[in-house]
Amino acid sequence: MVNTLSPIVLFVYNRPAHTKRTIEALSNNYLASESDLFIFSDAPKNSEADSSVKQVRDFIKTISGFKSLTIIEREANYGLVKSISEGVTDIVNKFGKIIVIEDDLITHNQFLEYMNKGLELYKNHKKVYEIGGYSNTTSTHDITENRTYFLKIPTTWGWATWDDRWSKYHDGLMGIEQLSSNKKMKYLFNYNNSYDFFKLLNDTKKGIVKSWGIVFYWNIFRNEGLTLYPLETMVDQIGFDGSGENSKNYIANYRRIKSETFEFAFPEIIEEELSDRKKIVRLFRLRKLSVIINMIRHFVGIRS
Repeated sequence: MVNTLSPIVLFVYNRPAHTKRTIEALSNNYLASESDLFIFSDAPKNSEADSSVKQVRDFIKTISGFKSLTIIEREANYGLVKSISEGVTDIVNKFGKIIVIEDDLITHNQFLEYMNKGLELYKNHKKVYEIGGYSNTTSTHDITENRTYFLKIPTTWGWATWDDRWSKYHDGLMGIEQLSSNKKMKYLFNYNNSYDFFKLLNDTKKGIVKSWGIVFYWNIFRNEGLTLYPLETMVDQIGFDGSGENSKNYIANYRRIKSETFEFAFPEIIEEELSDRKKIVRLFRLRKLSVIINMIRHFVGIRS
């Protein structure tokens, strides 16, 4: 295992039950006791959230099982976009790398192992911008070996990065006018027109939606960056129950974590394989129901 483990950063708000499940799974990770955990707790945006935010804050003060625990309680409501953009920047600039989760993600007990291995293996490969924990794919074959692969699209459901790669996020929406004038670039940004990410980017520019994830995607895309994914997901999403700000129309939990212990197989060739891209494009195109479209919106980190 690597000598220096990445710090873990968890963002919480007003869902105590989800937060408890997230922490329970995270603390069951093999490397939890060797990892530093930072928790950013956002302040309530109105009086209705006071009680649930207090419950979350009371709970996170009882957390044990990690090398260290640091809690940052915001005195004013930041909202998820500001909370993540500033929180990630603070921690990754101090430590050089970071693992990020939110309060509605359940992790496999090898999640931290996978994340830290990926961060160590690809730290000097500047084309790799992100280690992703969630995967849209799954295997029906022998899954003792968890094959990993690269895609030219990021995830916000359990991810990790380095300070020099995250710094590109701060370029914001610079250069997005290229997408309007370049049909091929727009086609590729929309992942072979499997989903209208271009519209999400424009809606973010107009202030119609708030998404840090689509901004990060744009800057990864324009720098020809890659995200590493596991074939078997290391993360389950449990926020599709109406409790989250963008989960009002969700009707499923998409729980797919398997109980097996994995050996990870990491690619030596650092590029997106055409067969992997085609597989994800086909998946996105099949998922035209509103519930799945909302899932993809969550996938790029949109919040109100």
